Amino acid sequence: MGDNLRLKVLRTFKKLHRTRMETFQGDDHALQVTRNKLNEEYKKYKNVTNPAAIEELNKFAEEVEHELRTTVIQAVETKPGTFELRLTADKLIDSVPYKDEECHSSNKNADLSISTSKDKPK
Repeated sequence: MGDNLRLKVLRTFKKLHRTRMETFQGDDHALQVTRNKLNEEYKKYKNVTNPAAIEELNKFAEEVEHELRTTVIQAVETKPGTFELRLTADKLIDSVPYKDEECHSSNKNADLSISTSKDKPK
């Protein structure tokens, strides 16, 4: 494996570990489980020598890091039945605020059927 490719793999490995530490901060069990799983997966593929296969595996690892960083939310029970969510700017990238009202589209050709909780089934 070339030095450049080796550096990319190592950089992604470290980034995955930093992301897991940030995502599961304060949850020792989740931190240990994810640490073991990451190390296990990297050890499983350590003997791959084909540069194209290594690139593909590294791309997959980068996608996993992105999903972990942007979609996994940690919830902590503060009192029975009440949970506190740890949200970061990364978690809110694709979020759209919920509005309990009809959408008025500027595109007159669009046929959108929007149902809200106030609507009765037809």
